[in-house]
Amino acid sequence: MNQPILKSVVDKALARTITFLELLATMQKEGVESYHVDFLRNEYRFYSQGGDSFVMDVPLLHGEVAREFSTEKLEAINKRVQSGQAGYSDFVSEGAAAGCAYYIVYLGGKKVRYFGRNGDEHIQHFPGSR
Repeated sequence: MNQPILKSVVDKALARTITFLELLATMQKEGVESYHVDFLRNEYRFYSQGGDSFVMDVPLLHGEVAREFSTEKLEAINKRVQSGQAGYSDFVSEGAAAGCAYYIVYLGGKKVRYFGRNGDEHIQHFPGSR
């Protein structure tokens, strides 16, 4: 995994200069098996197919992570991101407001697991993967 490339792709996603699918394609190309985004600590954790990992601090801009977890609000912002009506920075702020404390993206499994502060969780499959 090339850390500067992964940092660059996250920055581009936050700046809305690449799409979520482009982000995923670059991560796969760099050997990322899964990654964990923590809104409470504002960090990414990357895990490679070969067993390597690293942590990267990211200045994610959002309000406090809500105590109440809303699957409906997460699904709504995800639909807007997938349709191009919203970007990753919108997902960050609205996801935190929806109670998402962190999430894990499984590239091989083509799904995302979202977790709330009290153990709530929601699984969403990548578009077209089911």
